[in-house]
Amino acid sequence: MPSVHQKDRSWAPLWPAYAAAGFVGLFCVAVLGLAAVNAVVEGVWPEGDGWIALGSVGLRILTVALALASVRPWGRRLPSRLVLGGLWGSAAAQFVYPVLELVVKLLILAGVPIALGKGISNMSATGWFNFAAVWVVFGVPAVFFGLAAVSFQRRIAASSLFAWLGILGGSAALLLIGMLIG
Repeated sequence: MPSVHQKDRSWAPLWPAYAAAGFVGLFCVAVLGLAAVNAVVEGVWPEGDGWIALGSVGLRILTVALALASVRPWGRRLPSRLVLGGLWGSAAAQFVYPVLELVVKLLILAGVPIALGKGISNMSATGWFNFAAVWVVFGVPAVFFGLAAVSFQRRIAASSLFAWLGILGGSAALLLIGMLIG
């Protein structure tokens, strides 16, 4: 049995990091491809929230790099505390959004009047479809990033402080993006 100060490396698979990178990477390729088609073929360039959305894709590309850094040899050049915090931050940022939408929808179903004027409070069939899509686009990668973070944390000797800082930072980043979008 390992002592209190030794890390438990009995469960530290690499697949969650690859799954997170692949899932989010494919999403980024699809979004950037659609943006390129709109810009080049249709002549429609992003405006306002479109630029914020593209910036968010840029942030998601960074999360792909963090996931890969946790399992690839070149990732050892980065401080492990940064990678650990980044993985937990990525998990938190992608998990908080669908959870908040779930809370809003449950409050509406419970009869609490919520007038956000945004898609999050849309209770039509389209709103529920979008809710399911949010869980696929953000919830699934959140699970992969969380598993990758747990696995990485078991492979390194870093304090849980950096995990908590990552969770707080990822949640704050999501809040900032939400405030920018309005």
